[in-house]
Amino acid sequence: MRWTVTFVYLSLVAVTMVALNFIFGWSAWLLTILILLLLPAVINFGVAVRHRVPWATVLSYLSALSLLAAVGSQLAGWTAARSWFLMVWAVLLLAVAISLFSHPMRKPAWGLFVAFWGVVGVVWLIVIQLLALTDVLTGGAYIGSAAWPIGFIGISILVASATGFGAKPFGLIVDSLGVSTGVLFFAITLTTWTDLSDARRGASVAAAIVYCIWIAGYGWAMLGLDRSADRVQHVVGSPSTA
Repeated sequence: MRWTVTFVYLSLVAVTMVALNFIFGWSAWLLTILILLLLPAVINFGVAVRHRVPWATVLSYLSALSLLAAVGSQLAGWTAARSWFLMVWAVLLLAVAISLFSHPMRKPAWGLFVAFWGVVGVVWLIVIQLLALTDVLTGGAYIGSAAWPIGFIGISILVASATGFGAKPFGLIVDSLGVSTGVLFFAITLTTWTDLSDARRGASVAAAIVYCIWIAGYGWAMLGLDRSADRVQHVVGSPSTA
């Protein structure tokens, strides 16, 4: 499926960025090169924006479980496990960001533009997490670097939920949780910029909780989209419509 190819392609791009950083030390050029490599895949996916997204529900639920495991590891003081769970969450979050293209948006041009930057933010976050796992980024440098892509992701979730607010099969509750998730993700970025460490920790915990609740409804809604697409395909392909 096109979405699967895009998912694999973007994951390979993230790994390539880390390799370039290690070999050539191109830290200042990471984002520029990343965007250039992303463009073909994102443009290709944008053409098929209304197509169904297989496995979106499963991957989104796994992303929520990974984030919960990361929060649990943080509370238990298992820093190594926390880093790995955040790495897994970042990779799985790529599936969520891609599936946001399928949200019924009332202003699709604006929504798709922001969703594109959400995908860029997720791949950027994957790179940051890989650098953190290899101890290239630690402490304040890691926190400051991760704040930027999290802000991009938050705005993407916020815009997708707000521009299609209440649309079926998502509904008011799921989209309200999506708006809250986006706001809390951006709050992490804002509190990092303003050096409010206590507020940032509170926003991080709240964002993780609300994200998991949102994903519970979001994944179910994506499953409904898949079923609707199957029904339409079945009707269109039936002999009576030939």
